[in-house]
Amino acid sequence: MNYRKWIHTAARGRILAGVAGFAATLSLVGCGNDKPAPIPTPTPTPVTPAPTPPAVAFCDPANPAPTPAPAPGSAITYQTGDGHRIRIHNGVLTIQAPVTQTTTEDFRYASHGTCEVLGGRVLRTWAGDRRSITLPGGAKLTMRGQSQQLLRVSIYDGATSREVDVLTHTVMHDSSDAAIARSRDAAEYDGETAQLDTLQFPATRLDPLSRTYMMQLINFYTEAAAADGTPAPRISTPQLLGRQDKDVVRAAIAVPAAPAQTDAVCSTTPDPQDGLTRNADGTLTYLTRSGQWRVKLDGHTITVSYTGSDGMAAEMWGDPHENLNGKHIKDWETSRRSVVLGDGTKITMHADGPQEVIHTTSIYDGAQSHEIGSVGNVVRHSCINTATARERDAQEADGETALLTMLRSPQSQIGGLSFLNVYTETKTATGQMERDISITLLGDTGEGDINPKQVNDYYDDPRIGHT
Repeated sequence: MNYRKWIHTAARGRILAGVAGFAATLSLVGCGNDKPAPIPTPTPTPVTPAPTPPAVAFCDPANPAPTPAPAPGSAITYQTGDGHRIRIHNGVLTIQAPVTQTTTEDFRYASHGTCEVLGGRVLRTWAGDRRSITLPGGAKLTMRGQSQQLLRVSIYDGATSREVDVLTHTVMHDSSDAAIARSRDAAEYDGETAQLDTLQFPATRLDPLSRTYMMQLINFYTEAAAADGTPAPRISTPQLLGRQDKDVVRAAIAVPAAPAQTDAVCSTTPDPQDGLTRNADGTLTYLTRSGQWRVKLDGHTITVSYTGSDGMAAEMWGDPHENLNGKHIKDWETSRRSVVLGDGTKITMHADGPQEVIHTTSIYDGAQSHEIGSVGNVVRHSCINTATARERDAQEADGETALLTMLRSPQSQIGGLSFLNVYTETKTATGQMERDISITLLGDTGEGDINPKQVNDYYDDPRIGHT
């Protein structure tokens, strides 16, 4: 990847890699004691939790962030080894970027109970009763909640492990033993897990020393509990949830529920099934199960467009190049390229090399899996079968992988596209998949009802003079 045009604060690393060791500070503000609470922990001091707000008003993206009732006690604060600032108070967990990364204190993530807020804008409610946030330096926060309330928070930061009872406002565990941290982390399932990132890059081409900042929240995987309570295998669920740019927060457009599908027996001589159809000119079109995205397959050209607004599209063409709303952003880095859409559909494209044409495209969308040969738009596989889709996807390396997402500001009814690289997945000689995280903002567009012709190119491809 090339980082001339912008600098990403997150370190590259594997998604399954352990957290690195960092010095850390835990304090109870106003307690007058700089040392961590000793073990065994003191008798908890009960704190009456704030009343649960009515479900109809809780965590509605159309409303302001929930405001908990005032509660006594001092905030529990923690600073990770790379400088992220964590605060737990009044049933709310807040994470702020290191002071060196932003020029404003408004860049922050918060979980008000189980309601996620970015920069003051409500994004969503947790998908389950467990939520984890990883930070660029390797620290991880695992939150547990119930009935809209935040109950406990575990912090893992290298050798450091902490556990806070949010309701009683008590530090229940405090250790700087690396073995204890690894053991506790391994025994605790993460739930739905996201990375909180801060981006910085030159504000203008004319002044490369100037900086503008963005903060974004990206889901990466879900780790549920097995029958015995231990962590089950992780399921990849990459999704961009929101991005804060100065005082504007754009949130991912909600995905409608897809209709249920019944598994079928896959044919050895397939015709296009369900969402895949052949057009009169011989090209193929796939409409995702959510109805939000359309994929057109025309030989070596693959075009992905958002159905809710004309002109919102990404295009892979030639040998192969990548365009966003017609603007050339970059060329391929490897022989494989995947694009994960905002509704979870994954499109994986293959070429014989990074400067060869696309010869095969696979589409995975729930129980649906399709494979198309570019020459003649030949349908090699098209089936509705959950097990088959999972098996084919698992056996195919994603290569360089990006998220294509519609993000909407409060001022827009349509939103605009975001094009964001998140990882590269390769297959080892033993057949294992290895995934390296590298979050790179490639480009975004103006919103369809505000500035539809605007395209922001954030990526400097050294092979191309106009990117």
